[in-house]
Amino acid sequence: MTPVYRAALGSDFERLHPNMQWRYGIDSTSAVAQKLTGIMESIYISAAVPPPITWYYGNRNALPSKSSRMVPFTQDNYCYVDELGRECLAVLRTFEYTSGTRKLNSVLVSGREGLVDYFGDGPELLYPLRASATERGDLLLESGPMRWLRGPKLGMKGPFVLEMKYTEGWDDVRQRFRCDAIVRNPVIGEVLHYRGWFTAVDQPCALADIPDEAWPVSLIDRER
Repeated sequence: MTPVYRAALGSDFERLHPNMQWRYGIDSTSAVAQKLTGIMESIYISAAVPPPITWYYGNRNALPSKSSRMVPFTQDNYCYVDELGRECLAVLRTFEYTSGTRKLNSVLVSGREGLVDYFGDGPELLYPLRASATERGDLLLESGPMRWLRGPKLGMKGPFVLEMKYTEGWDDVRQRFRCDAIVRNPVIGEVLHYRGWFTAVDQPCALADIPDEAWPVSLIDRER
């Protein structure tokens, strides 16, 4: 199988920094998982987001549920092929707030029409993604409008649009990775962000070692 980001980037994958190529060069045949450890220097949820929304999607591990700074976090990445034959990269994030542990889970899928990111354990939210490599070798992800996966098949439009931008790269000076994710709305501006740094290591991982939470509760074939 082809790693999800290599499939999405095509020849641009070779433009990524070598350490980024290592990060995203694994697939379901690699028999490894990746363990990330680092600090989220800033996690922000806009006060414009209604608390019931934050509570609902936070409890379903679909978005960060609390603003804070300098939050220790870990992330586990697992690769597998789902029942539809799609290469998948499960991303399980754990934030260690002083008030307790919170999670943010997603599954990246190499879909029929490109890269798709499903957020939450359900999953709850869908972001169609465009991937590119920047001049300095960073990975840049830009989403189309977010889709809700509960209820009618509706994309968010006009003043309700939510779009995500994610950048990840290698810091040569500090010898570690950096990440920066932001979700914006045309009316209220920045809805949420998280940004920070981390280190990463590979660990042996057979299919039987992949934890249950890496698999969404429901198999979703919708990609747009």
